[in-house]
Amino acid sequence: MDIAKRPLTPEQKEEKNLLALDCYKLGAVLVLYQIMTYVFNYVYYLAVYIYYNGSFTLNVNEAMRYLRANEKIITSTSFRMAGNISVTFLSLTVAMLLMHIFLKGQLGGWMKPTKQGVRTGLLWAAPNHVVNMFSTMVVTFLVDMLSSGGITVPTSDFTIVQPSKAAVLLQIAYVIIAAPLIEEIIYRGMILSVLSKYGKMPAILISALCFGLMHGNIPQAAGAFIGGLIYAAIAVESRSIVPSIILHIFNNLLAELSDITEAMGLKNSADIVAIILIAAAFVGLVIGFVCIRQLYIKEEENVLTTSQVRTEIFTNPAIIACLCIFVGTIISGLVKAN
Repeated sequence: MDIAKRPLTPEQKEEKNLLALDCYKLGAVLVLYQIMTYVFNYVYYLAVYIYYNGSFTLNVNEAMRYLRANEKIITSTSFRMAGNISVTFLSLTVAMLLMHIFLKGQLGGWMKPTKQGVRTGLLWAAPNHVVNMFSTMVVTFLVDMLSSGGITVPTSDFTIVQPSKAAVLLQIAYVIIAAPLIEEIIYRGMILSVLSKYGKMPAILISALCFGLMHGNIPQAAGAFIGGLIYAAIAVESRSIVPSIILHIFNNLLAELSDITEAMGLKNSADIVAIILIAAAFVGLVIGFVCIRQLYIKEEENVLTTSQVRTEIFTNPAIIACLCIFVGTIISGLVKAN
C-alpha cells in the first residue's frame, strides 16, 4: 500500500489534530494582523487630519478628502514613514497580544538574543546579499518581459520625497530598523515557532511564502520569497530570529544606501555605494562557497511525514484565508496599474 494512503495511526491522528488547531490559531493571528494594519492606517489618517486641520473628526472620508487636497503632505517621505512605523508597531502589539492568548509561550524563546545568533546573522549577511542580487536580476528580467508585453507591474517606491533630516531619519527608522524587526517577529518568529516542531521544511516554505506575498507586488514578492527561504532556514536551525533580523537589516541597509546617501547630498555617493555593494558581494561569494553546507536543513523525526504536514498547513482554511488576503492585494494592484 502507498505510504501516503495508509490509515493514520492514533498517534498521527492526534498530531494532525494538534497541527490543525495550531494552524487555525496562527492563521487567525496573521489575518487579524492584516486587518489591524488597515484599521490603524485609517486611525493615522484621522490623526494627521486633526493635526494639520486643527479640528476633530471621526469621518475617514472627510480626512481622506482633506489629505488628497493637500497632496504635498501625503506624498512626503516623512508622512509615509511615520505612518508605516505607527501602523506596524500598533498592529504588532495587537498580534503579540493575540499570540500570547492563543499560543502562549511559543514565541518567547525564538526572540531571545544570543551571541551565537548574532554571529550567525553576521556570517550570512554578505552571502544573503549575493543571493538577493541574483534574485533581483531574475525578477527584473521577468518584469521587463511583462512590460514589453504591455503589462504594467507595480512595485513599491522608497525614493525619499521632499528630502530633509526628518525624512532621512524616518526612512532609516522604518526601512532599516522597524520593518526588519516587525516582519521577522511576524513572518519568522510566529510562524516558525508554531509550525517548525511539526516539520522544518513545511514551516520554512509557508514562512517564506507569507513573507513574499505580504509585500503586495510581484517584484518584491518574488525577491522576498527567495530571501525568506534563507532567513527561515537559518532561523529554524538557530531556533532564533536574531540571525534573520540581522540578515534583514543588512539587506535593507544595502538596498537603501543609494537613496539615503543621495538624499543626504553626499559627494560621490554613487561611487561609494557601488564600492560597498561590490565588496559585500565578493565577501559573500567567498563565505557562501566555504560555508554553504551549513544551510542544509536537518529534518527531525516527526510523527507526521513532511508531505502530511505540508498538506495540512496548505489546506487549513485559516492559512488559506491569510494567503488569499495577500494574493488579493497583489491582484488588486496589478488590475489598478493596467
